[in-house]
Amino acid sequence: MGMTRRAAGMVAALALAFLPAAASGQTPGAPAILSAEEARTELDALYAGLEQAHFDLFAHRSRADYDQLHTRMRAAIDGPMTRQAAAILFQQFAAYGRVGHARVDAPIQGLLAHIQSGGRILPVFIRVDDGRVMLTATADAEGRFPAGTEVLALNGEPAADWLERLGRWVSAERPYMSHAQMEESFPVLLWFALPDADGIEITGRRADGATIEGRVAAVTMPELGVLRETWPTPSPQVDFSAREFRLLGDGIAYLRPGPFQDVEGASGDETFTAFVDDAFERAIASGTTDLILDLRNNPGGDNSFSDPMVAWFADAPFRFASSFTLRASPQAKAWYQGHGGEAAGGILGRLAAAEAVQPNGARYPFELEMNAPRSGPRFHGKVHVLVNRHSYSNAASVAALIQDYDFGEIWGEETADVPTTFASVMAFDLPVTGFTVTFPKSRIVRPSGDERLVGVVPDRPLPREPIGVAEDVVLAQALQSIRSTRPRPAG
Repeated sequence: MGMTRRAAGMVAALALAFLPAAASGQTPGAPAILSAEEARTELDALYAGLEQAHFDLFAHRSRADYDQLHTRMRAAIDGPMTRQAAAILFQQFAAYGRVGHARVDAPIQGLLAHIQSGGRILPVFIRVDDGRVMLTATADAEGRFPAGTEVLALNGEPAADWLERLGRWVSAERPYMSHAQMEESFPVLLWFALPDADGIEITGRRADGATIEGRVAAVTMPELGVLRETWPTPSPQVDFSAREFRLLGDGIAYLRPGPFQDVEGASGDETFTAFVDDAFERAIASGTTDLILDLRNNPGGDNSFSDPMVAWFADAPFRFASSFTLRASPQAKAWYQGHGGEAAGGILGRLAAAEAVQPNGARYPFELEMNAPRSGPRFHGKVHVLVNRHSYSNAASVAALIQDYDFGEIWGEETADVPTTFASVMAFDLPVTGFTVTFPKSRIVRPSGDERLVGVVPDRPLPREPIGVAEDVVLAQALQSIRSTRPRPAG
């Protein structure tokens, strides 16, 4: 039986959610089974490569702790390993450093092969609210574990223990970010931990307070599609990957720019800029006084897209960081050469030129140019930025920039991603398996200079959207608040 379109979409969602830069399957000539010596050699190469290329592999874990982990893992390799087992082990090693941009991109390939060949996964989709693990979709065909059920235990172990256990495979600076990523990848992580499970025991507390225990069966992708159709969970029908502008009346406009990257095709940033320019021109022409800029569930992208947008309402020169420091390495030099090197032009060419003259291992500052506000028409109204825990990468940086320069107010919940971070992601390949390893080459400090490991904290906190509600409650709350604080007409 083939996959339904809906189920196929879930396959893609699982893949993209956990490892968005997943490598392209089996590397030609790479062994399907690694000998113990090959696996140990690859682990050594992973450690050496990360230590050499990463801006600071030991920022959150000491060298001694990493050495101990390397020794334990190496000793535990006592026989041949499948590529998938090696990939999962190597991702755990990379994730140990608690840096979101350091990871091994291979483990998801095994999952894709598994489910595309009719394999099963455990349909336990969750989110974490103040430490409580909540089902976001019905987990069983009988409907005993509906969306909104609190998961108290899995296979008799407390849910909190599972968060810690599965978090070993999640590259994240802090538990809040790890839990945010689990909300999009929990079945993936369960499969890493329980690859042969045909079901899992759940102890839960339903919304009515009743405690329930039972077994949830693993399902194929077509069965997961049937499960979703049988027990649908209402949710806001908002495509956060799509760009949208609309006038909401009362002088309020809504702008969702979508990812800060090329999603239309090979158009560079021209299509994005044309959309943003048209949106602000319409907002100004309509007399808009309040603009809602929606960065929720935004994966981020590049500031070459976002800077022209911010320039529409900026009232002072700006840049996305107060400091931008890079580390030179053979891996970074090879990456630059593979992407055009100094001949690439633009910011990439400048970065490649700066790298070329630095000795490997050196950390060096790179001066970021200031961006000027638009010289032509600009938007002079109030800007209200919506964020949530899934506002990642450049979306979090844009929110931090707007907050730090006082270009607008931030609404919603704290971002899981942090604007003072290790970034500028590059990659190298392991010699035997060909697994792609991504690493952060730079350290970025947000415009305010705040170096704390925290997300963008809203100026105006809003409660998170409830599970199983079709209305976009967060947007409705923001609208109500904006309207309620405006001056009432005289008379």
